[in-house]
Amino acid sequence: MASQPPFETNFSSIFGSSSPRSTSDSNMVTPTVQTARIKLPLIDLSHLTNGDEVKRKRCVKQMVEAAIEWGFFQIVNHGIPKEVFDMMFLEEKKLFDRSFSEKVRENFLDFSTNCYRWGNPNATSPAQYSLSEAFHITLGEISSFPDDGNNLRTTVGMYVQEIARVAQMICEILAKQVNVNPKYFKNICELKNSFLRLNKYHPRIFGSEVFGLVPHTDTSFITILSQDQIGGLELFKNGQWIGVKPCSEALTVNIGDMFQALSNGVYQSVRHRVISPVNIERLSLAFFVCPYLETKIECFANPKKYRSFSFREYKEQSERDVKETGDKVGLSRFLI
Repeated sequence: MASQPPFETNFSSIFGSSSPRSTSDSNMVTPTVQTARIKLPLIDLSHLTNGDEVKRKRCVKQMVEAAIEWGFFQIVNHGIPKEVFDMMFLEEKKLFDRSFSEKVRENFLDFSTNCYRWGNPNATSPAQYSLSEAFHITLGEISSFPDDGNNLRTTVGMYVQEIARVAQMICEILAKQVNVNPKYFKNICELKNSFLRLNKYHPRIFGSEVFGLVPHTDTSFITILSQDQIGGLELFKNGQWIGVKPCSEALTVNIGDMFQALSNGVYQSVRHRVISPVNIERLSLAFFVCPYLETKIECFANPKKYRSFSFREYKEQSERDVKETGDKVGLSRFLI
């Protein structure tokens, strides 16, 4: 039973070659900084709830500064039990271990169409091709999962409840600091367009120009990532790709496009990518906080950097850009 997608055959059918060609897109292929991987700002969330006001204010300040300077930070003492992560990663592995023919089958486990994704059929260059597969599961879909005794629905539901609680805390804090009503993020678990993305990165079989996940920014308000200690995440800062060092028991948080727009550019949605691992597979879990499709994204600062738009408009524009160019253009489409 072959679980791996036919990457090499697919790559060859798109580009007419079994190995990547060179590309002139320097933003895509700039090598990683060849120094020790950086440690992102580390935020101890226990300081938000331990009753010490001085520590609480310091914690909030650290979070805001990280969102402004880096667009990324890591959090510890978030209150999610280790057992929840262990159970979720076990179910994720079981899901990806199913045969490829099963995973691409219509209505596989009653998942929605396009829930399962791999490679990139819209790639126009090797640098836009991802050597990974993923399940994209919206919050609205979880209750419809089949209850066939495999624990998937129960485990995913439990994980989402826990991660959404942490996400809501972070969103409310960041919103308040840029004069956005924290109630904007009330009941994140009810935001049915928020989604959990289960990722599997395959060992490198092409050249270094082919990534585990292509350079991109996230469309979300924030994204919360749980990963192993193998690493591979890189972010683009000061004209360079910088490797991020995994931190044991920490979750990685990054600002998405919606929060950059809502904050009038105060918070940074930073371009990032994933490097394919060498001789090993790796899994990760990413939770994306997204609004309803008709939600109006509008900052309240002046002068405004971005015109107001709905989440639906942003998604549709991004999808058109990906289909036409292989890349999401993003917020620059909405600059005033």
